[in-house]
Amino acid sequence: MAVELYLSENAFIGLLVSTIEVYRRECYGILLGHSTPDRVFVDFAVPYQTANRKFREVHIDWKRSARVEEAVRGSTRWELVGDFHSHAMYGPVRASTQLSREDEENFADNSVAMVVAINDIQRPKRWAYRPGGVIAGAINGYSIQIAAYAKKSSQIDKAPIICPYAVGFMGRRRPLPRAG
Repeated sequence: MAVELYLSENAFIGLLVSTIEVYRRECYGILLGHSTPDRVFVDFAVPYQTANRKFREVHIDWKRSARVEEAVRGSTRWELVGDFHSHAMYGPVRASTQLSREDEENFADNSVAMVVAINDIQRPKRWAYRPGGVIAGAINGYSIQIAAYAKKSSQIDKAPIICPYAVGFMGRRRPLPRAG
């Protein structure tokens, strides 16, 4: 059975802001929450400020990352459940949520990874669940797709995302019916 990933409103907004802020470059951060054997609850997405962002890759200082992980373990009730990064559109090449070979090599066992693909878009589209457990939508001229992966016993599987906030996000912007 595949692991399901529940994404909170805070984590969803954190992923969007982190990705859009550095658009045309990639972002990287950690996911905080808690997990059970078949579910991962992501409560916060915290971007790394010192990540070395490039157009088609992002690098972090592993010593700094270890320092952050130790601080999380020692100061909060949240678990470090995984990490996230973005894939940005590069020229005419559209970004996807597929893991690269390097992503797979750096994927820690018993954790999750989220990939946020960001591309330019001409027209708005509603947030919705897409095939493969992906959530996708548009905001401020950007098309966003978010996918999750889980790694257990060296096996990487896609993890369907459950995020009621995202799917209801655009629905609340409909005009209210006129009274009387």
